[in-house]
Amino acid sequence: MVNTGEMLLRFITKNHISGKVLGAKIGRNSLSVANYTKKSSIHTKLLLRICEATKHNFFRDIADQMPEDYTFTKPVDRTELIEKEQLIAQLQEENKVLKIQNELLMKIKG
Repeated sequence: MVNTGEMLLRFITKNHISGKVLGAKIGRNSLSVANYTKKSSIHTKLLLRICEATKHNFFRDIADQMPEDYTFTKPVDRTELIEKEQLIAQLQEENKVLKIQNELLMKIKG
């Protein structure tokens, strides 16, 4: 069972983050932050705000606790697509140059 309160408490303790500072970053007071560390669950929207405030991906921490046989949607790797788009642009430019060279050769020949 994932306990976000324990997870949050471990993180803020390990990283020496005060409840007051974290609370200010997420628009809550230190008492609210203390209460979050005592609860076993937290609203997703609030956890996202905490992620943004701490620059830490708690969702990844939760996902890492799930069984290996659970499925998930892999993020799209755009690297290959970008490389192909760059290659297409390069080939289009080379094609333009070759057309110009071909036209010049035809004029010289003719």
